[in-house]
Amino acid sequence: MTIPTPEEQADRVDEQQQRVNVLEGIASHAVTRLASGKTPWDEWLTHASRHGRHGFTNTLLIPAQRRTATDVRSYDAWRKTDRHVRRGETGIRVISARGKVRSLFDIEQTEGNAVDMPTATSADGFERLSRVATGLGLFVDRRQRWTYLGRPDQRIVLAPELDELSAASLLAHQLAHILQPGEQMDAVHGQPSGCHGARRVIADSVAYLLLTELGLPVSHLRFPPAESWAGADLRAAPDAAVRAVGERIVRTSAKLLRRLGEAPSKTPAAPSAAAEPGASETPHEGFLPAPQKATNQAREKLLAAVADAHRFYQRSLRGSWGADYLTSRGFSPAVQEQWEVGHAPGTYRSLLNHLRKLGHDDRTLIEAGLVRQKGDEKPFDMLRDRVLFPLRDQEGAVVGFIGRRQDGAKGPKYLNTPESALFKKSENLFGLHEVRGRLADAARPLLVEGPLDAIAVNTVMPQTYAAVAPCGTAITAAQLRSLTTTTGLEAHGLVLALDGDPAGRVGVLRAWRALQHVTHPVEVAVLPQGRDPADLMSSAARPSVVEALQSVVPLVDLVIDETVERFGGTLEFVESRLAAVRAAARLIADLPPAQIGRQVARVAARTRVETTEITAAVAAAVSPDSDPTPAAEDFPLPPLTDRDRTTRTTSARTGEQQRRSRSRSR
Repeated sequence: MTIPTPEEQADRVDEQQQRVNVLEGIASHAVTRLASGKTPWDEWLTHASRHGRHGFTNTLLIPAQRRTATDVRSYDAWRKTDRHVRRGETGIRVISARGKVRSLFDIEQTEGNAVDMPTATSADGFERLSRVATGLGLFVDRRQRWTYLGRPDQRIVLAPELDELSAASLLAHQLAHILQPGEQMDAVHGQPSGCHGARRVIADSVAYLLLTELGLPVSHLRFPPAESWAGADLRAAPDAAVRAVGERIVRTSAKLLRRLGEAPSKTPAAPSAAAEPGASETPHEGFLPAPQKATNQAREKLLAAVADAHRFYQRSLRGSWGADYLTSRGFSPAVQEQWEVGHAPGTYRSLLNHLRKLGHDDRTLIEAGLVRQKGDEKPFDMLRDRVLFPLRDQEGAVVGFIGRRQDGAKGPKYLNTPESALFKKSENLFGLHEVRGRLADAARPLLVEGPLDAIAVNTVMPQTYAAVAPCGTAITAAQLRSLTTTTGLEAHGLVLALDGDPAGRVGVLRAWRALQHVTHPVEVAVLPQGRDPADLMSSAARPSVVEALQSVVPLVDLVIDETVERFGGTLEFVESRLAAVRAAARLIADLPPAQIGRQVARVAARTRVETTEITAAVAAAVSPDSDPTPAAEDFPLPPLTDRDRTTRTTSARTGEQQRRSRSRSR
């Protein structure tokens, strides 16, 4: 082996440094495009979500060389996944952590076994982020009514009305603050309203990367032009500001992503939380068995325990305050019996002792969600002093309960039994089994808030509606699937009953997030303020409620009207009207083409802005301005090597590969 001379070694070092310099020049050019706004910030975030593990500089270099790259790895790394790089493929040049030039290859340049992609529901994403927070010694407070006794700066407060995606986004935002040196979370109830400039961009960008890793939507996250926080004046060094922010985002997200992968499979109990039996009826996951699939024998054992509990609750209703309360609301004893309503006594172990006498063991009762146990303490009844409504599966078996507390009592108004091998809150709809026959007979499905609302509608308006209620949550995709398998939503659509108060307006937006991609008609019945469907059982209130339930409007109309009002206020000034138009345009752009013209006309009439301007805003939202020219074509430096510019067009290429080759040759 020939030992290189000192001159040859110096030449190799110079050659290597020249390659690094060229790549650094490409990255600097990309930073300038980011700082000037020519490259939108969320476009860079898309690349960072794919390539962030390779460092900030390489999130710029990889798309500059291969714009469509999604998953790049080294030659050896691909071999470990049982994929191999196709012969003759050109590597993507990156700068390693040691400052060396190395080659990576995109998944499109490889062949072999498929690579798993992350998928998750919003609830799953929030749960995983909560475990990360717990691992950092933080307490996530969604107003669970636990008494928190720890340090205030270790408590993240999230509004209870937030849907799971919004809650996950805010939690990720706060975690981004916490993991940055010298930073602290936003002070006002977990809201980023006081978070501005580069600080807001960093936290929201980290949230974007975390949500993307979890497989959750990120379209609700908006980012201002970099000029607004990095500065447009060269004396402000906008390029340096963008680079510093980008590097901090990549570093912080890398820390959180590692913790996300290391998070335990089960959330431990809340730190420094004080609760005694009876102090709060809200279950904490640390005290509940993890839901799991039951074998047939185990399932029958759980179902038997729940059935015996249901009979016990039904017998306990007689003579209780629950029976008197229902009667005072207009729900007669016959209606109570028809819907098999029950009552949980207020004592701690009435149900437990009864079921023990029937031969049920404590473990079965805990797994069924009927009984709860804290650590080594004695088990006690899960539901106490509540009117109970049975929750059934598709076969009609009772799998859980939802309980309403007495007015003025402590605890949440409605409380479900915890999830178990029998009951999944996100999949169950109260009343669906009971109304399946009327749904088959063309009664229109009506989504209401609670079980009393569903019972009232099904009692008073059985020919018009078949009412169902989610179990204390916004409608989920799984619940929609259950409803679709029971009735033809394509023909009859779906109606939502919503209150006319501010909480009802929040309900409109939450419903839209869940239903905006549903293809069948979705309409809304807006109830008079202070009324709900359960008031159908009152002869005095019935006429106004019936009229409201028969007067429906498209859900999209209410959502766009609410958006215009939220962003435009009184619409007194031109600026507010244009802000309302831009916000509405983003919603309209996601609608089916047949609905766009109507909504453009509605917004024009509401805002007094020309339809042409609104149409242009919608078009911009559909196809936002971007520079389609590949970065390599307008970059002023010479190419990396001659080989990097060659493209291969052989007959063995597929049509898609030929198209990409021709694109690189142009």
